[in-house]
Amino acid sequence: MGSERALHPGREDVVVGYVSDLYELLHAIDETMPTNSILYLEGTSIVQEVKDFLSAHQAAESREVEPNTRWPRPHTFHLPLEGTNLTELRQIADRYAEPEICDHLVVYRGDAVLLWAHDAGYGYVSVSRSLPDEITTPFQDVLGAALRRSN
Repeated sequence: MGSERALHPGREDVVVGYVSDLYELLHAIDETMPTNSILYLEGTSIVQEVKDFLSAHQAAESREVEPNTRWPRPHTFHLPLEGTNLTELRQIADRYAEPEICDHLVVYRGDAVLLWAHDAGYGYVSVSRSLPDEITTPFQDVLGAALRRSN
């Protein structure tokens, strides 16, 4: 991480809706987000198996992301969305409760935040307006019943 400013959601984001299922959110990210992106996970109650996996698969280069949790200091991880990384994480995550996986998540590529999910799995999700419909429409479709759309 360099001395750049921390990434945070911006004016170029649009709220997709309220997502009520972290597992479906991870599935939608796995199926639709660009594979040259990074999944940032943040949490205060992440179980050791998830921490171990994420530590072993950390991105070689990452950006500082503005934390969603001020206290207690959260654990943070940057998982490249390449290969089977997220599929493997999802298989591990299926054995645990949502707070044991993460509290908040962000998908970013370079300096651009593509997706922001504060209170991941039980909160609103926003995506960058720069993402084409070829990504955002399937993303919403994969979320299915877990998504309550914003008007």
